[in-house]
Amino acid sequence: MGVATAASRALGFVRVLVVAAVLGTTYLGNTFQASNSVSNVLFELIAAGALSEVLVPTFVTLLDGGDREEAERLAGGVLGLALTVLGVITVAGILAAPWLARLLSSGASADVADAQRALSAFLLRFFVPQVLLYAWGAIAIAVLYAKRHFVVTALAPIGNTVVMVACLLAFHAVHGGETGLELSTTPKLLLAAAGTLGVAAFVAIPIVATWRSGFRLRPRWALGDHAVTRLLRLSGWTVLQNAGEGVLLGAAIVLGNTVAGGVVAYQVAFVFFLAPYAVLAQPIHTAVLPELANDVGRDDEQFNATVRWGLDTIALLVVPCAAALVALSVPIMRVLAFGHAAGAGGIALLAAALASLALGLYAYGAFFLLTNSFYALGDSRTPALVGIASAVIGVVVMAVLVPFTHGAARVAALGFGHTAAYAIAAVTLAVMLSRRTGRVVVPRALPGITAVAGTLALGAWAVVRVVSPAGRLATAGLLVGVLVVCGVAYAAVTRAMGWWGRPAVPEAAAP
Repeated sequence: MGVATAASRALGFVRVLVVAAVLGTTYLGNTFQASNSVSNVLFELIAAGALSEVLVPTFVTLLDGGDREEAERLAGGVLGLALTVLGVITVAGILAAPWLARLLSSGASADVADAQRALSAFLLRFFVPQVLLYAWGAIAIAVLYAKRHFVVTALAPIGNTVVMVACLLAFHAVHGGETGLELSTTPKLLLAAAGTLGVAAFVAIPIVATWRSGFRLRPRWALGDHAVTRLLRLSGWTVLQNAGEGVLLGAAIVLGNTVAGGVVAYQVAFVFFLAPYAVLAQPIHTAVLPELANDVGRDDEQFNATVRWGLDTIALLVVPCAAALVALSVPIMRVLAFGHAAGAGGIALLAAALASLALGLYAYGAFFLLTNSFYALGDSRTPALVGIASAVIGVVVMAVLVPFTHGAARVAALGFGHTAAYAIAAVTLAVMLSRRTGRVVVPRALPGITAVAGTLALGAWAVVRVVSPAGRLATAGLLVGVLVVCGVAYAAVTRAMGWWGRPAVPEAAAP
C-alpha cells in the first residue's frame, strides 16, 4: 500500500504543481481551487463521517463470517440513503451557487471580487455534484478495506491526476498564459471539466475494483431498514468528526483568499504535507484497523500492543519527514515550483504553507490511528467530539493570527491553525484511550526521535544556507545529497538506540 501510495502521490505532486504553474499563485488560482474544494467541504461536513472507515469493522465481521449477501445489502442501503440526501444537497448547492461564490470571495479586494464571484458561480454549478461521486467512492473504498484490498485504493488518485492535468494543459493551450478572471466559455468549461471529470476518474477506480472483487454495490431504498439505521447511528458521531476537517478546510479557503494565491499555496502545500502521511502513516492505521476490530473482546493485550506499535512506527517514519519539510521548505519549493508559481512571491507563499503544516504531520497521523482504535472499540462518539472541538480551536487560531499577518506569514497562520487542531486532538485521544484501556499507549520514543530528527534537519538547513546553490539543478542536487546523508545518519542512530521494533511488533500487524 505504501509503495502504491508513493507512486500515486508522486503523480499528485505533478497535478498540484501544474495547477500552480498554469493558474499561478493568483486570484484565478484561488477561484479554481476554492470552488473545486466546495464539494469536498460539503461532503466532509455532511456525509464523509457516515461513509468512512467506521463502516469497516461491520463489513469485516460480515465478510469474514461468509455473509457477503448481508454485507452487500447493508452497503447498498447506506449508498441509497447517501445518494438521496446528497442529491437534495446537490440541487440546493447548484441553486445557491451565487451565494456560495460570494462567501468564497468575501476576503478578496474590491477590484477583483465581482469577477471572482462570477467565475466561481459558474464553476460551482459543475463542482457541487461531485459530492454524489465522493459518496459512491467512499463506500466502495470501505468495502475494499474490509476485504484487505489496499493497493487499488491507494492508486485511485492517479485517475484524478491524469484527467486534471490533461484539462489544465488544454486550458493553457486555449487561453495562453493569462491569469485574469475574465474567461470565455471554452476555458471556463475546461476548468469545470478538470475538477469534476477528475473526481469521476478517481472514484471510478475503487468502484470498478469492488465489482471485480465479486462484491455487488448497488444503491437501494433502505428507509426503515433497522440494520442500516443502526449502522448509520454508529457512523453518526463520525459525521461530526469529519465536519471538523471540513471546517478547517473551509476556514483556510475563506481566509486564504485574503492573499493573492493564498488558497493555491495552502492547497498545494497540503498535498505535499499529505504525501508522507499517506505513504508512511496511513498504511499503518488502515492495515491495523481490521486487526484491532478482531482483537476487541478477545485479546486486550494484543489490542494495546498494536496501538503502541502503530504510534511508535508512525513516529519513526513521519517525524524525520516533518523535520525535513520544515527546515528545507524554501529550497524544496525553489526546485519544484515552475511557471507562474516560480517567482519569489509564489515560492515564499508555498514554503510558508508547507513549513507550518509540516509541524503537525505526526499529530495528524497519530490522530487517525487513535481514532481507528476507538472505532474498533465501537466508540465513534469520543473521537468525534474531540475532533470537532479541536477543529474549532484551530479555526480560532487562524482567525486570531490572520489580522496581524500579511503575505506569506498570513498563509503560515492557516497552517499553524491546522497544526494546533490536530496536536490538541491527538494528545487528548491518547490520554483518553490510556484511561479507557488501563495501559499507556503513547509513543515512548517520540522525544528522542524528535531530538535526533530535529538536529539533523537543522544541520541540513545550515548546509543549504551556507552553500546557497544557484539554479534549480544545483539546488536539487544539494538537497538530494543532504537528505541521503541525513537519512543514513537517522537510520543508524535510531537503530543504535533500539527504537526500531519497540514495542515488539504484534504478529497480526507485522509487515
